[in-house]
Amino acid sequence: MLHPHSNTSPKHQMVMVKDKIKEYIITTFMNGEGSITDDEQLFESGIIDSIGFIKLLSFIESTFNTPLDISEFSIDSGTVSGITQMVNDKMQ
Repeated sequence: MLHPHSNTSPKHQMVMVKDKIKEYIITTFMNGEGSITDDEQLFESGIIDSIGFIKLLSFIESTFNTPLDISEFSIDSGTVSGITQMVNDKMQ
């Protein structure tokens, strides 16, 4: 679990968050097969649906100890990069 005020650099923390999110998405929604780009639209491409979105939010909240509000998500945050940025902003 990453903690909001850990001693890692912001850049290193962002990479760790992104890697964990990508790993979770590939493992949970893609049967551990294939890959995704940081800017791939997860909803439009069909990788994540509405139930998957709730699972992803739950994973983020428990893994990074970071509460998220569904209303904070936009089309721009429907990518690994967008989600990673939101999580990192919350962890600051």
